[in-house]
Amino acid sequence: MKKIGEVLHVSPGPENRVIAKVDVPPKLGATVFDAKKKPIGVVLDIFGPVKSPYIEVKVEEREPQKIVNSPLYILPKPKSVRGKR
Repeated sequence: MKKIGEVLHVSPGPENRVIAKVDVPPKLGATVFDAKKKPIGVVLDIFGPVKSPYIEVKVEEREPQKIVNSPLYILPKPKSVRGKR
């Protein structure tokens, strides 16, 4: 797993969304995980300056306050193995 950033706060509104500061932004629609490889949610938006981006994540958990200040991870892409011919 690769650490991408940390959850800053819960977004205001009825939806379960959190804002996270990331070092390297994942792709839109990517699933983010906690340290125990449990899926937290899906990336909805990437915004802010290019050097220090933020992401908005739609959280699957009922109480998103629990994950504030916790690190976020993504799973690395599997490497494709090509054989010699």
